[in-house]
Amino acid sequence: MSNSLKFANETVVTESYWDELLVNHERIAETFSETDKTLFIACLSPQDKEGLQLILNLPNFEDQEKWTQYLKAVPEFIHFLFLKEFLKRKKKAVEEVFDHKVSDYGISSVSPLIKLIHLFYTNPSWLLEILVMHEWKNKASGDVFTANKFPETWRRLNKEETYKTKLVETLHRSSRQGNDYRIVAHCDDGEKRSIYLVYKMVKDTKKPGYDQNKRIKDRDQIMFAVNADNFTVEIKAPNSDSLGIRNYLSEQFNITLQKTENKLFTGYEVNDVLRLFQEGKPVGDEEPEDFLIDYISFSNSLLIKSPDVILQHKGNDIWPSVIDAFQRRIIDIYSLKDIRKIAFRSEKHSKSIRTIVLEDGSVIFKLNDGNLSEATKTSIKEKFFKKFGFPLDQPVKNKFNGGIAQKVDQIFRFSRIDQLSQEHLDLLSELRTSELITVNEEISYHCSYCSFATGERSLLKEDANKKLICPECDESIIESVEEELSPHKENIEQFIYQLIDNFIENHEHCESQNLSKQKFKNIKYTFKRFLFNKQPYQILVTDRVLSKRTLEWVERKLIPTIIICYGIDKQTSERYALDTIEQITFGDIYISLESQMFNDMLSNYLKELEKRSYHLVVNAAMKATKNLNFIGDKTIELKYIYDEHMLEDDVFTVIKHLFPNSEKWGKEYTGETVPEGIFAIQYKESNGSMAPEIKHGFTYDCKFTMDKSGYKLGSSENRKGLHYVNKLNRLVDISYYCTFKEITSHIFIGNKFKERQVRAMANFFREEITKGHNTKPVFINTKDLAYLYDQVIHNKEKIEKVLDVYYKQMVSIFTTDEIIITKEYIDEQLEDIDIAAKSYSTLDTSTLTRRLLGRKK
Repeated sequence: MSNSLKFANETVVTESYWDELLVNHERIAETFSETDKTLFIACLSPQDKEGLQLILNLPNFEDQEKWTQYLKAVPEFIHFLFLKEFLKRKKKAVEEVFDHKVSDYGISSVSPLIKLIHLFYTNPSWLLEILVMHEWKNKASGDVFTANKFPETWRRLNKEETYKTKLVETLHRSSRQGNDYRIVAHCDDGEKRSIYLVYKMVKDTKKPGYDQNKRIKDRDQIMFAVNADNFTVEIKAPNSDSLGIRNYLSEQFNITLQKTENKLFTGYEVNDVLRLFQEGKPVGDEEPEDFLIDYISFSNSLLIKSPDVILQHKGNDIWPSVIDAFQRRIIDIYSLKDIRKIAFRSEKHSKSIRTIVLEDGSVIFKLNDGNLSEATKTSIKEKFFKKFGFPLDQPVKNKFNGGIAQKVDQIFRFSRIDQLSQEHLDLLSELRTSELITVNEEISYHCSYCSFATGERSLLKEDANKKLICPECDESIIESVEEELSPHKENIEQFIYQLIDNFIENHEHCESQNLSKQKFKNIKYTFKRFLFNKQPYQILVTDRVLSKRTLEWVERKLIPTIIICYGIDKQTSERYALDTIEQITFGDIYISLESQMFNDMLSNYLKELEKRSYHLVVNAAMKATKNLNFIGDKTIELKYIYDEHMLEDDVFTVIKHLFPNSEKWGKEYTGETVPEGIFAIQYKESNGSMAPEIKHGFTYDCKFTMDKSGYKLGSSENRKGLHYVNKLNRLVDISYYCTFKEITSHIFIGNKFKERQVRAMANFFREEITKGHNTKPVFINTKDLAYLYDQVIHNKEKIEKVLDVYYKQMVSIFTTDEIIITKEYIDEQLEDIDIAAKSYSTLDTSTLTRRLLGRKK
């Protein structure tokens, strides 16, 4: 049947015998010398020598010197060295086979080497049984099948050639004639149990060697054990080969095999498992001792395209890194199958655990228990359970279901179709029907021998049989097909825009506006704009995780914003969330497809943003002030970190907070001859019994430069500024609103000006302005505008007492005859607010509280 019977005596111990035992006999033979004999004998203990004497029966055992000479003269002494080489890592298997084969051995305490020599001289085929036993123990536990019976004829599997042929033919048929098989050996482990080793050829190639090129037939191992005592078969093989073995046993011995299934485990809580990954708290409340995890891999991540993630720190605890990765939103667990593999050290062993996903969605965490004793396996399983809360080697119910919205978001995040569950696939079918996502087949080719790989079929060659071969080495080509998921950006945007348009059309307080296309940091963004209660709102659809700086840029527009993300999970999209911006995922949108559900959801978001509109202005202005202060008087050093568009946004947010009656024009109306914006100030002038209302209008322009000498105010800038003023002064709105029938000042706000050109522009305005008008140009550095804002915030309580005085002094600041507004001038004008506020008394609430409670201090 197998080589276990083929090499039954010493006469057949040839090179092929040592080849089957995987002994590198050629290397040993090349360097074999008397020194090797001496070293071998020197390693023998007295008991070993006694055991060897029993095997060889050499003369003069009492005279060790002569006995040693006789031992060195033994024919085929080199076999001892071959056996010593074979013994490496197989001592346990040698002991087990020896105890079974030689139960009445008379010498105690001999080494495994002597036991191996004894087995070799008794029956060389027993060494093949040692090889089989060693390989069996090294492999992780396999699938166990129960038979309805086992006839005595099963032992023919060990002896008869016809049984060998039938097994090979059945395996070949099950592989669809794609692989060849060879029975290597079997091992009788007791009266009723036998283990079988089969080789499957996977590649037949010629490889270069040091002294000569050799034909190499690469192979995989297939192993199975038949136990007629308890009617079980354990198979350690891939599914296709396992099926071939089962088909053979069923056909040959007329038996029915049923897979042994463990009971489905359901006794764990999802939140407990998540807490382990997020906080490091073991499910069993107590960290198991001697259980160090130094490797873990996840089948997806929260990164763009959701690549696999591996966390490894060999020999060190990786769990702090796992917690950090969860907190940074790099990885998360939506399903138990997201955990792909774990490697750990425990009980003086380094082992791994891999996940197996079953058809019903449950998951088995399979321990590689090769070479582990039963006691060690039990201990490791207890430690794993204490840490994770679910068992090894048993189906675990996947309670991580998530909602439909979450699954929709995952589909857009995943890059390959093989990452999807059946529930995902059902949703994917809907999304494909709506043309929101496409599935592209990516075909790749790689050589079965060398490193050649390509995605272009045209680069390959064909052999005489029209089969693809490598253009570099003429070996066969392996073709791989991957189905990649690709969200359809334009269709997703249009899908959402259509929902918004329907909402606007059916809402009495909404009005549609044009799309606004803007750029920030060289990235283009498209905003869907509309009016709600006569105020502008906007929606941005994106597949990016927006940085904090990008969100703050959006915030500075002072337009309440809803960001709809796709391809990003909810937690990741909110990584840099601002209170002033609402962020939702496409999954939330998709499950609210019924019009009324979506309308209700959008209405709630708009009302919430409406409540926060003042907070939006304040928050943005506080941040903008820092920017304006930073860029003041800086020029070339602002390259790559600031630009004119950012200046425009920052200035408007500050003005909007200082003067709510303001409007931004600028780049919002690109192509039109309008200034950056306008704001109005009005107050009551105390004049005896009269208190007339005074109204002023101010326009402003932002001037950003990286010229070290300052912004260039040439003749074109002079004419443009004057044109703005004259155009506005002609409007009825201005003459009707403003007390003096004109724009009071046109303000230039910039990071640096040339003072000589500033004076020249003032003269130009005075000389060229339309007759009857007195609008003057005023200049202020961004850092001084920031200073003005800070002073207003600092004196907020005083200002609220004397608002009319405050607004009057603000007009004084922006109409200075000095043309340039300075910090000193600002301080001078704000002094009147401080003086006026002193006339208002304040209730000392702290003293009142103390006296109310009867406390001395």
